[in-house]
Amino acid sequence: MARLIEWDAIEVRISGEKMNEIARSVRLPPIESLQLRFSNGSMRVEGTIRKFITVPFAVEIGEILASGTTIRVPVKSASAFGAIPIPRFLFSLAQGQLPRDLVRYEEPATFVIALDRFLPNFVTADVQQIWIIDGGLAVTLGRGGADLPPSAASGMRHPASEETR
Repeated sequence: MARLIEWDAIEVRISGEKMNEIARSVRLPPIESLQLRFSNGSMRVEGTIRKFITVPFAVEIGEILASGTTIRVPVKSASAFGAIPIPRFLFSLAQGQLPRDLVRYEEPATFVIALDRFLPNFVTADVQQIWIIDGGLAVTLGRGGADLPPSAASGMRHPASEETR
C-alpha cells in the first residue's frame, strides 16, 4: 500500500540517554533498577534484582541482530555482585518473569523484541542493521513509509480555507 511518505533506507540514531530514562522508569518485579551503558560495540545493562536480598547484576551485549521488525539481543556474558558469573542456562528460568507483550526468551540466552508492538499503525519499517555506538544505537531502516497520524489527518485544513477567514 502506498504511503504519504516512503523511503528506501534511513539511518537514525537512538539516544542512550533517552533509553536510560525509559529503563529507569520500568518496573518489572523482581527488577528494582536498570541502567544502560553504550560504548562502541558493547552495551552493558546494570541493575539490581530483589529476591530475598538485593542482588546487583551486569549483562554484556556485544551485538544486536535485526530482521524486519524482529530484534534479537544475545547475551554475551552476565555476572552478579560484580564478579560472580551467571550461567546462561539461568536466563531460561527468568522466562516466566518476562512481560510477554514486550519481550520473549530464546536459547541460547537471547532476548527477542517484536518492534511492531512499538510502531504506530501509520508507520511501516524494516530494520536492517543495529550498531551499538558510543552514547546509543545507530539503526539502518530499510524500505518503509508513513502516513499522517489519524488525528492529524482528520484535523487538517486546506491552506486556502485559512486565508478566507
